[in-house]
Amino acid sequence: MSNLAATKIKYPLTAKIATALIFIILVVTGSFAYYEISENREEMEVYEKKNNFSSFTSAIPVLENALWEIDFKTINSTLNQLMKNPNVISASLFSEQGYSISYLVRGTKKEPLNVVIEDLIPKEEKEKLFKIEYNNKNSILLQIDDRKNEKFILAYPLFFKNSKKEKYANLKVGYLVMTYSTKHISLASKELLIKYTILFTILGIVLVITSFLVVNNLIISPIKELERASLEIANNRLFETEFKNRFFGNDEIESLKVNFNFMVKQIIQLIKDEKEQQRMANELETTKIVQKSFIPKANNLRVSYFEISAFFQSASECGGDWWHFYPLSNKRILIMLGDVTGHGTPSAMLTAAVKGYCDSLYSRDINEPSTILEELDVIVRSIGGEERMMTMFSAIIDPLKQKLLYSNAAQNFPFLINKDSNTSSPSTLLGNGKRLGYISPDNSNKQHPFKVHTIDFKVDNIIFLYSDGLTEAKNSNKREYSERRLMKKLKSINTLNTNDIVNTIQLDLIEFTQGNRFEDDVTFVACKFCATEAAGYSNEIIKYFSERNQPSADAQLEKVS
Repeated sequence: MSNLAATKIKYPLTAKIATALIFIILVVTGSFAYYEISENREEMEVYEKKNNFSSFTSAIPVLENALWEIDFKTINSTLNQLMKNPNVISASLFSEQGYSISYLVRGTKKEPLNVVIEDLIPKEEKEKLFKIEYNNKNSILLQIDDRKNEKFILAYPLFFKNSKKEKYANLKVGYLVMTYSTKHISLASKELLIKYTILFTILGIVLVITSFLVVNNLIISPIKELERASLEIANNRLFETEFKNRFFGNDEIESLKVNFNFMVKQIIQLIKDEKEQQRMANELETTKIVQKSFIPKANNLRVSYFEISAFFQSASECGGDWWHFYPLSNKRILIMLGDVTGHGTPSAMLTAAVKGYCDSLYSRDINEPSTILEELDVIVRSIGGEERMMTMFSAIIDPLKQKLLYSNAAQNFPFLINKDSNTSSPSTLLGNGKRLGYISPDNSNKQHPFKVHTIDFKVDNIIFLYSDGLTEAKNSNKREYSERRLMKKLKSINTLNTNDIVNTIQLDLIEFTQGNRFEDDVTFVACKFCATEAAGYSNEIIKYFSERNQPSADAQLEKVS
């Protein structure tokens, strides 16, 4: 529960920026102050050491002479002169055995008694001091640093140099020891640090307030406006946002505002387009459903003396291929397959018009397939104009006469499968004509008659109709399925079952195209002449026209009389 509450805590951008500014200013100013104070302290310490060293060395020759002549007045005067430096803690003069001759300590008026050199200098350092011998080329001072207590000690042996007697020349007569401190430098550095801290804190507060006001106007306020606008979008309230004008001209924030409003426009347009696409998709789906009702489902479908099986698949939501069959008088059957140029909704609408015309054939007595094509030519031309035309194959099969009459309007030549013929290869039903809806170059609508071809059609003969989408289907190598492959496959089929024939071609097509999507509608139909008649096939349209064409009882009595 506590974790959930922690995740809901909102840290405003204002607080984050203010915190960041304060941190940056404190780090920068603190680093600067520390560096400056450290540099200044080092310089002061070096200067102090030089000054004390100079005072110490200048007192050495004076004390050497005064100690040899036992001139205590000069000794005390010289030591007091050293003590005038406020940084000197003590100035001491010791005999050559290390006993105090004169010992001055800051803060005490009375000179301490019984002070020995070991009280000031550690034993090891004392031994080093006692071992120092006179060297006119190089005077070695003993320096002891106690940085923990910020104390420094200078010590040096005193020699008598002015004796005329050789045995007294450079004789060690005592030791000068001076102790000084640099604590005042630390105190001064701390005071300076405090002053720097106060100064930079005030300066930092001023900079933070000024920077915050500038950043708030330049960045935070525009971002808050964008945040409010984005919340409106999240709540499905899409509209362009009016932002405040900038005081400092155009910059990246201004570009972000413009891009934000442009994004809102794009989202609004995208939603409109999505709704329009959805509406069109619904219309296409409706058209697809309607078109499916135009094409019969046939899997070993028995109609009178015939068995029919078919395959249909459109390349898009709506196709331009169409096929159908119509039972006619005297046991005959009309079978048709057509292909509108292109595919999609316009092609599907044209097939709907063709289907509407063909359904009227139930009420008429049609004897020749050419008549159907001539009438369809007029219909397609009037509806499709110059943009849409249609190929069509039309055949009437008479089982009583065992004849097949067909006319072709530029459709692929069907195949006739006759297992009793001398050759096992399917034969091609040749015969061609112009496409339906074709307009001659001189814009004349004069009809071109379609030829009627008649062939024998025996029991167990099969007619195989197909659209160019089958033979022009391509595989991944852009090779077409081709009529040659189709004929070869039909030749290899030993069955007379139309559904098996259709399924075999379908599987071979899928294998060839490797499952790729068809670029054009694919339709093929197999119709076989059976030895026996199958009764019972009917539909609502057939029933309607059968009842309508049947003469009434009064008409029959009148005819008899």
